[in-house]
Amino acid sequence: MKEQEHFIATAERLNKVRLARALAILTPLQRHLMQLIPVLFHYHRSDFPGYNGPMTPSGVFEYFPSENALEACRTLGLNEPQVIHQQQSALYGVYTMGSTASFGQNPKSDIDVWLVYDPTLADDEVASLQEKSLLLTAWFGQHDLEVNIYLVHPKQFLFSADAGEFQTASLGCENSGSVQHWLLLEEFYRSHICLGGKRVAWWPGAEAIESHLFLGDVRNLPASEYFGASLWQLYKGLDKPHKALLKVMLLEAYASDYPQSNLVTTQVWQRTLAGDFSAFNDAYFLLYQSIEHYLEHKNDKRRLEIVRRCFYLKCGIRLTVAEHPKDWRYYKLQSLVTRWGWSDNLLRTLDQCANWHCGQLQWFNEQLNELMLGSYQTLLQFASANKLSDSLKISELGLLTRKLHTYFSEDDKQIISLNRLWTRSVAEAHLTVIYSRNSKEYYLYRCTPESKNFMGNRAVFHSHSKAKLLIWASLNGVSTAQTQWYAFGEGKGQDKALTKAAKRLPTIMSERRWRASKLDLCQPWHFRQLLFLINFNRDETLQWRGQEIIFDYMNANIFSMGRHHKNMVQSLDVICQNSWGEWHCHHFEGNEAILDALVYITPGMQRATQQVKVDVVSCSSRLSTQIERAVSQLVQRANRMCTKAKTSSTMVHPLQAGGIKYGLFFNSKGMVYQDLSESTAFYQRLSKLRMLELPRPDLGNEPFSKIPEVIQDFAAVGAIQYFLRPGKEGIDVFVLDEKNELNHYVQPGSNLEELVSQVSHHHAFADSYLDKERFNLPQFFRLVRVDGRLQAQPFGVNADEAAIEF
Repeated sequence: MKEQEHFIATAERLNKVRLARALAILTPLQRHLMQLIPVLFHYHRSDFPGYNGPMTPSGVFEYFPSENALEACRTLGLNEPQVIHQQQSALYGVYTMGSTASFGQNPKSDIDVWLVYDPTLADDEVASLQEKSLLLTAWFGQHDLEVNIYLVHPKQFLFSADAGEFQTASLGCENSGSVQHWLLLEEFYRSHICLGGKRVAWWPGAEAIESHLFLGDVRNLPASEYFGASLWQLYKGLDKPHKALLKVMLLEAYASDYPQSNLVTTQVWQRTLAGDFSAFNDAYFLLYQSIEHYLEHKNDKRRLEIVRRCFYLKCGIRLTVAEHPKDWRYYKLQSLVTRWGWSDNLLRTLDQCANWHCGQLQWFNEQLNELMLGSYQTLLQFASANKLSDSLKISELGLLTRKLHTYFSEDDKQIISLNRLWTRSVAEAHLTVIYSRNSKEYYLYRCTPESKNFMGNRAVFHSHSKAKLLIWASLNGVSTAQTQWYAFGEGKGQDKALTKAAKRLPTIMSERRWRASKLDLCQPWHFRQLLFLINFNRDETLQWRGQEIIFDYMNANIFSMGRHHKNMVQSLDVICQNSWGEWHCHHFEGNEAILDALVYITPGMQRATQQVKVDVVSCSSRLSTQIERAVSQLVQRANRMCTKAKTSSTMVHPLQAGGIKYGLFFNSKGMVYQDLSESTAFYQRLSKLRMLELPRPDLGNEPFSKIPEVIQDFAAVGAIQYFLRPGKEGIDVFVLDEKNELNHYVQPGSNLEELVSQVSHHHAFADSYLDKERFNLPQFFRLVRVDGRLQAQPFGVNADEAAIEF
């Protein structure tokens, strides 16, 4: 009994030290705001922020506002509450967790708050508390403090969600849903601060105590959870990679000596029990130290150096800035940097991170991505010997992997966004493109095209596609309407073409900050935006000697001009944004460039649920207006025809390109084109009517003829898709692979969830998946009849959450 009392007193002392440290790092206003967090949940008043009606439960277990909390009310203009004892409390406690009060807290850090609520609350009361939490998050945001509030059931970690005891929050931008469970609790234990309510019994071997909150024992973390947790950290790394790298590296360190992992929680407690309340008994510092010990043991100096830089940048302390506030972490960090042997030059570079140019950011991004994927591979191999966690929802696994695939894809046609990290602006005044005949690639430099500027200068981006350089720079704010572009060694004409296109792109691509919804990621992709860059690589109009006014007067065909039937569109780049949030750049060249581009875009336009935004930019020296008009009209016509085409019929349109007469055939699968020069009568009839509707030809042994029509509509290149239909003899399974090749089989049994889980597990841990470092897990659809019509419904997506951004 005396041991328990000692533990309680020791934990309480650590809590006071952490709260004092947290307040010491904050600004005066932020200190007042943090003091108000428990006040606003203990009192529910119409004159307080977050009030959402009289039925919202309130009250924090045995909470009495301190003098500092009352002063915060006065400072923020809130009426001071009456301090009375509240018999009924809706909340067991209010706690912060994460980097608050640690080495990892910096001026831009958010505050994560856990509200542990009374399990007897009704569902509608919990929903009201959730609504109030969102209102308070918005109110704190108005005062430039990001506070994320999560509702936690006191038995959330003791029972699985399947037991029906409670409803866990679903996966979201800030909520890990079912993908991590015990690892999340371990982070809470090692880093929490109690702001009000029951103290937490978090020490190793703790048990349920009436006066304390016990959420579970984390000493035996299940191996099955590492896979989901590593996916979550990679997802978080899309926004904050330096922070996520530290977390995923800690997982790797834990896994290395599993099941005897030396948890940070245990280390914090052992030091606290020994009377160490110094800055080195800090959850974030011990997190770093655990990674350091692991990497030193492996003699992995390269990864350790990147980890140290991430830790330093996460702290937000600038040691070379004389006027930087010297809080309790300053001198500890200074001694660490001295031990690491960093040069003054490196320190200055890190301290100037707010002014890093795109080249520095690109290099750092590449290092972080490489390390995170390397850690993920190690954790994947560790987890492959174990089953997926029972609590992990397959639908959430699918969402995470699809989101990660959009970023870590190995497709060289995809344009990956540059994570700006801390940088305020990456805009450049001058950009130069150089073509290397050795590597057959284009390189982008942030300078004017004088040879001396390239000495010791590293290209900020490179690609086999020149258009991809332009789009990457425009998408990421490196190129603006004021940027001057140069093509090294290619003459003034190319300089003008580059700059002309670059000036128009920022406005066209202004929608780039749009974010995909959960439903978008669970369905086949479709196009949201298309941009056609014409004659960017090759300009046929340079050889044309005609008059543009005569061209317009004669209403000439831009694709087949004059006696020699010259096609003026010889180079064409299609830049597309799809509903998964990806940007791609595809290049087409030659007389059939426009036709091949139409073949590529029509399926993605057909699947679109709303009008696809289409822009055309001509880089031609002449006939730019005419080319843009002709291409735009042809694309819009193709869109109308492929939308109109039904499974039972084919729409046909004539087009003469480069002197050859083509028929463009549109049906429910997209478009194909055919040379009709020999079929003179058919082409003449087609030209006269401008469009024909033909009966669908006999499909014969075509595999698509034997499957439901809805599967044809959903088929999307690049995705693995499973369509499941329960039947008398088992489950009808239709599989379309990444190339849209079809497989069909009947699976004995009737349990769809079990089948989806087995297939997901196979794909997650298959050798090919391990080798390729990719996240292309299958999409699953349930085939159901609605009003007599067969429909494909994404598996496991709640209709209420479908529109939520992710």
